[in-house]
Amino acid sequence: MTHEFLDLRAHLLDRQILDATREPVGVVDDVVFDDGGGDGPPRVAALLTGRALIDRILGDVPEPSRLTSVDARLLEDVGVVVSLSAGDDELGDVGWVERWTRDHVVARIPGSRLRG
Repeated sequence: MTHEFLDLRAHLLDRQILDATREPVGVVDDVVFDDGGGDGPPRVAALLTGRALIDRILGDVPEPSRLTSVDARLLEDVGVVVSLSAGDDELGDVGWVERWTRDHVVARIPGSRLRG
């Protein structure tokens, strides 16, 4: 029996999360595990995304209540980015931080492709 190991710090945390339409919805800020059903190893239950960047810059740990959960069953692929099988309409307000930043910060930068 072979085991495949994944270093979460190198392969998952801080990866861009894209929805099914390839629109960014955030980055992986933390991971939630379940108990593996009692007979197996722990498994990834959800990814947490949200406003953790400011906390990290200030040297603090983000409050889990400030992060939004993305069910691991929605994971389509983990590569350079984390791809989800759900679109924005199925994810609810998961991508609101990303959309707000795009619309209110990035769009105002001279040379941004978002400027009208």
